Amino acid sequence: MRHWEYKELIEAIQETYEELLEEDRGYRYALAKLADEFDNLGKIEDVIVDLVIGEIAMKQEKVFAGRVEGITKRLNMFNLKDAEGYLTVEEMDDLVKRVNRVIEGLGKVEVDYDSSVE
Repeated sequence: MRHWEYKELIEAIQETYEELLEEDRGYRYALAKLADEFDNLGKIEDVIVDLVIGEIAMKQEKVFAGRVEGITKRLNMFNLKDAEGYLTVEEMDDLVKRVNRVIEGLGKVEVDYDSSVE
């Protein structure tokens, strides 16, 4: 990973989400803004971003169908070998467990087909 440590990136995404919620524009806006602000950081970083956004999304009452489909598709394409040399064994183990939980969890969320973020 180029500019981030594993836990540091996770914490930064979560903190940014909380800050975005304080703007009182709703969780849909905050999720969309997160995806934009943490876009194209690097191959492994992008997996972590999708993971954390997926974890946050799983806790919401409804999630935009496109977000569910996009995150699920990208996480399903993740290859653990890509993380070798970038993450420790413990971090890779944590990442795999969390990715699997998000894929499963997003399969159970109520989807919304309204793409409005407001």
